[in-house]
Amino acid sequence: MKIESEKDFPEVRSKIKEWRQRFPMFAHDVKKIEDIIEQHIKNHSIAQVYYRQTKKKNYLEQAEKEIKAIANAVEIAEKMELMAILSR
Repeated sequence: MKIESEKDFPEVRSKIKEWRQRFPMFAHDVKKIEDIIEQHIKNHSIAQVYYRQTKKKNYLEQAEKEIKAIANAVEIAEKMELMAILSR
C-alpha cells in the first residue's frame, strides 16, 4: 500500500480495520499502530491548516514529512502482517 497524499487516509483506516479483524491476537499492537498513524494524520491536518493560513513552505514540508511517517508506519505494519501470516 502506498501513501502519497491525504486522499489515501481513508484507505489506511480501512486497512487498520482489516488488520484488527484479521489478527485479533495482535489487537494491542494494531491499536498502537493505529494511534501512531492517527497522530500523524492529525499533525498533517494541522500543518495543512497552517499552510493555508500563512502560505509558508515549511508547513507544507512538515505535512509531507507526516505523510512519509504514515507510509513508514504502514510499511512496518505490513511487514508484521507478513510475519504473522508466515508464522502460521
